[in-house]
Amino acid sequence: MSITVVGSSAFDDIETPRGSRKRIVGGSCIYFSLAASFKTKVNIVSVVGKDFPKKTINILNKKSISTEGLVVKPGKTFSWGGKYSSFSEDPETNFTNLNVFESFSPEIPSSYNEKGSILFLANIDPVLQNKVIKISQKPRVIGLDTMNFWIGTKRKSLLQILKKIDILTINELELKLLGRKKSLSDCLKVLTNDLSIRFLIVKRGSGGSLLVTKNSFDWVPSYPFCDVVDPTGAGDSYAGGLFSSLDINKNINRKSIIESMVYASALSSFTIESFGIERLLNLKKKDIVKREKELRKIARV
Repeated sequence: MSITVVGSSAFDDIETPRGSRKRIVGGSCIYFSLAASFKTKVNIVSVVGKDFPKKTINILNKKSISTEGLVVKPGKTFSWGGKYSSFSEDPETNFTNLNVFESFSPEIPSSYNEKGSILFLANIDPVLQNKVIKISQKPRVIGLDTMNFWIGTKRKSLLQILKKIDILTINELELKLLGRKKSLSDCLKVLTNDLSIRFLIVKRGSGGSLLVTKNSFDWVPSYPFCDVVDPTGAGDSYAGGLFSSLDINKNINRKSIIESMVYASALSSFTIESFGIERLLNLKKKDIVKREKELRKIARV
């Protein structure tokens, strides 16, 4: 089995209460693929400029991550700068330079069209997400992530795509923007009933994550003992852990998703213990297994 992920590859300037870093490698595709590579083969569809380090591409390839769909174009790589005043709040964006990402037009290499694979559409323009679904060869599962910007500016396109996917991963703010209701429970009903989303996963940071369907509601805690340095990429790492765990499951159902959410929470807790992708690069499978076991005891799963 394998997963194809479509999203951004970037340079990040990050400032947190624990320090700062400039021009470190990031982006949804990079975090997702590194996290997912501990369990399965990953195929990247993204774009970078000629300033993107070849060293990083070589590292990805060594971790069973195919970069055939990673297009290198003349120009500069997408870059973002943000500041976390505290770890309980979303970062303040200092700058966003789309650069080559502005003209990103995803194409799926034929080698990626493996029967029974998973497709994950990371945080990109819903119009592009829809294009990818159309050109993909009927993946077994389609997962999608989005953000408040796309919910506000491309709502109509996004709502059309939600009818075509199996699993939606969003945070609490995005849930409220999509649901357009005052209460959290009413927003959940809008997405699972009115929009007919099969499996809705709501990421709540230190508050854990929720799995919601038309007929069920489950909660998985976050790992409580990690030392937060930089929250950037935690959501993408969570998604990578989640879908890689599902990729090795024959059945996609409530039980398998809950089990995968525990694994995803354990894995993503490592990402936030260093700046950027640093912790993911030196992480060992045995460390993930140990933390997952600890979390399963807490979650009683």
